[in-house]
Parts: sequence; C-alpha cells; structure tokens
Amino acid sequence: MAKILTSKSPTLKVIGGIYKGRNLQMAPLEVTRASKAILKESLFNTLSADIVGANFVEFFAGSGSIGIEALSRGAKFAMFFERNKKSFAVLESNLANICQNLYKLIFGDTFNAYSTALQTINAPCIGYIDPPFDIRENMDDIYVKCFKMIENLDSNVFSLIVLEHHSKLIIPEKINTFAHIKTKRFGKSSLSYFG
Repeated sequence: MAKILTSKSPTLKVIGGIYKGRNLQMAPLEVTRASKAILKESLFNTLSADIVGANFVEFFAGSGSIGIEALSRGAKFAMFFERNKKSFAVLESNLANICQNLYKLIFGDTFNAYSTALQTINAPCIGYIDPPFDIRENMDDIYVKCFKMIENLDSNVFSLIVLEHHSKLIIPEKINTFAHIKTKRFGKSSLSYFG
C-alpha cells in the first residue's frame, strides 16, 4: 500500500505539466541529494517538446523527481533504477500516489541491471544520469563507470543523454557515438548533454 504523505514529511514539488504542484516525498538525504529546482527547470526548458511522447530513463532515481517531472510533461513511459531500500520505498510511494502513466521500477545496482532492463525500451528515449557525487565514500570511480555505461547505450534508441555531475568534472567531447553538445553550470552541480 502507498504511504500517505504527512505535513511533516520533507517534500519536493512537481514544477510543471499535468502533476504540477503535487508533493513528492524526498529520499533520505544521507543516501541521495535532490536536484536543485533551478537545475530541474533548466533541464525541462532545454528538453521542451522533445519530452512529449518519448521514453525516459532515470538511472539513479532517488525519489524519482526527474522521471516523474518527465511523465508530468508528456513522456509516455519512464523507467527508474534505484538500489537503496529506503529511497526505493519513497520512489514507489511517489509513483503510486501521483502517476497514472506507464512506468517500470528496477531495484538494484544500475550498473548491473541496465543492460538487461533496457532491452525492452524503444526509441525515442532520453536518459538522465545523476549518480552520487564522486566526493562521497566509495564513489571515486563513479564517473568512470557512468562514462562506460553511456558508451554502451544504443544511440539508435537514446536520442539524448543528460549527465548531472559535480561542476569540477572534466567532460569528454565524445563518448562512443554520443557527442558532447553543451554543459550548463548551477554552482556545484552541472548538466552535460550528449546526443
């Protein structure tokens, strides 16, 4: 059964689309961090009409706020990956309480699960990759793993990949067939687009 939100639960809001203004529970801050509202607004302004009718994959979902925002703005399907049990419970609750759209949840390590899970997804697809920052414990090689994952994604399926990362990260101009389009900075966080 979906957990009912209480006024004491820390929340985020859906900022646009059919679910605009709806509250989302936040995943525990010790295991995840919420994307800044300004960053989220910029992302969806950039995606604009491209999100409508697309499939959307949130590779490190946390509370699912980016994928739910995509569904709210017209994505036809979303896939969410999350490996932390507490965050997964929040993600499940948020989707059950808000979304009538089609979505799929994958519990487990993204790097171990993505290649099998993505066999069922069709073009056009937008991928959103927001791993834990590399300054977190045991995350030194997180971006190396993310670049390897991007390298393995099918460019015939994924029209766009967006990587949220620490602003100090050096971004390659090309990852396999995906070319770096642009990077937008928001203080300590940045969004890099590959297509």
